[in-house]
Amino acid sequence: MRRYRIDEKEFSEINITPFTDVVLVLLLVFMIASPFLVVGAMKVKLPEASTAESINEKNVEVFLDSGNKLYINNNHVTMQELLIQIQMKLQSNPNLPVVIKADKEVFHGNFIKLLDELKKVGVTKFLIGANKKND
Repeated sequence: MRRYRIDEKEFSEINITPFTDVVLVLLLVFMIASPFLVVGAMKVKLPEASTAESINEKNVEVFLDSGNKLYINNNHVTMQELLIQIQMKLQSNPNLPVVIKADKEVFHGNFIKLLDELKKVGVTKFLIGANKKND
């Protein structure tokens, strides 16, 4: 019986094409998903105060940005939608504190209008958001 020997060369190259494909797909996924992964990414520049304190209790955060747009739970809402959501939350907890985080460029009148509307729906406990001033 005769055996034939096939010239076999040692495989010395690594094919990186599949690796490159996987890396590019992951890069694309992260580029698309990264804007949604940022937590609390409201574009609100809070004013600074040396007496600012952190709070630990459960509360509702309302954001008012420099363009007078309202946000609750990182979702843009109209004034009416905000008031409806606040009323629903107040039904389960009437003493629920509302933290207003308004941009430092917001006009005073717009801030007061927001306070007034929240008081009309029954909010009794307000907190005003500020960043701790570094001395």
